[in-house]
Amino acid sequence: MRKPSVGQIVYNATFPRPRTNDPGSFGAHITRNLVPEVRVETSLFYGSLDCIEAQYPGLDYSYGPHRMRLSRFPWHRKLFRTFDELGLTEEEISNLCRWEGTKSARQRYEAEEGIIVRDTTAHSVRPTSPQPAPSIEVHFNDCDFCGIEEEDDQIIETQSNDTVRAIDSRASSYRSAEEHEIEEELSDEEMESCGVALNNRILAAMAARDQGTDVPLDEDWEQWLKEAGERGTFGEMVQAIRTNQPLTLVADNVRIPHGRGAARVVTRALFTVPDSIIANTALPSTSNHASSTAQ
Repeated sequence: MRKPSVGQIVYNATFPRPRTNDPGSFGAHITRNLVPEVRVETSLFYGSLDCIEAQYPGLDYSYGPHRMRLSRFPWHRKLFRTFDELGLTEEEISNLCRWEGTKSARQRYEAEEGIIVRDTTAHSVRPTSPQPAPSIEVHFNDCDFCGIEEEDDQIIETQSNDTVRAIDSRASSYRSAEEHEIEEELSDEEMESCGVALNNRILAAMAARDQGTDVPLDEDWEQWLKEAGERGTFGEMVQAIRTNQPLTLVADNVRIPHGRGAARVVTRALFTVPDSIIANTALPSTSNHASSTAQ
């Protein structure tokens, strides 16, 4: 059995049940329906047919723009739909479409005459201008971001003395807080070191007094003990020291001694003094109370 040609397949798909007024073959269909539509399209596109390009437009039935131009006509629109349904390749379409106005007709004319038909279809079309770079606009709806932006705008836009003073006050408060922490750390170290030095001096003085040597001790410490005795709280202090209990004296009636080498804490080895009592340490030699307290 002989295989049908591509034209016969296209004709059978275009006219599955031919009627009496339909063309009897694909060639007759070209002459009756397709070529007249090509002539109308060429006349509408080029105007007059006095140029070679208009006589041989070179329509390519596989080229999208040419298909778009010819799809305005019903028979060409049906022809392209049949090509797509049958899945014809570009080579098969090119071998089939060889009638007037097609690309094959132009190539045949160029080969016979030895000239190249100039295609001016896109000469009046300017190249597209480059598209602008993509850009975005960010809008913040969050209240936190709004607050930050308002604060930044206030500082940046104002640039006045009030803004500077506000910034300076915040910075000074931060610095004062840091300095206060540093002073507290230094004071703790200083108090601890003074207490150790005081303890060593008292122990050395006590050892010398046990050997019978009259060693002078700190006068401020003696004065503090004397005032404690006058207030009648000395016995309670001695009892607290002997029982290894912390001293609990009322600081309102205590005179804080001040002198060179004043210690802020007596010592942790001997006893604990309230923070309100700052003693410049050492026991005087004339006080028996000092000896009993150190012991």
